[in-house]
Parts: sequence; C-alpha cells; structure tokens
Amino acid sequence: MIKDWSVKDICQEVRKITLAATDGHMDGFNTWGCKKDLYQLLWFIEDELSKCSNYADEAEFIKVRDQKQMLKALGKK
Repeated sequence: MIKDWSVKDICQEVRKITLAATDGHMDGFNTWGCKKDLYQLLWFIEDELSKCSNYADEAEFIKVRDQKQMLKALGKK
C-alpha cells in the first residue's frame, strides 16, 4: 500500500480551524462556523472508522488514549 497522505499535515490543517474557532478577535458567528467544521470532520471520521475492521491491538490503543484524556481532565500530565 502506498500511503499518500500525512497525518501530520492533516492535523495541521485541523489545527488551523481550531485557531480560527478560538480567535478572540472574531465574533461568535464566525467562530461557530469554524466549530461546525470541526464537528463535520469528527462525524465524517467516525463514519469512516465504523467501516473499518477491528484489530488485535486496537482496544489497548484506545485505552491508552482514554487514560491520557482522563489524567488531562484531572489536571495531571
């Protein structure tokens, strides 16, 4: 398989949307539009993930991310 995309590049593009959505110089009309774009991307990716197979290491991969998110929510790193 030839991987003709870059996760890093995709994340940078999403980060641009986040920066626009959190821009304190913009009004809510504009920032809400940016946040809606983020939701549309989230839902698209969730739909695409639902089409994929499950893999042996997948549960552990997700568990580690969930643990990191929980620690982050509790104020730890």
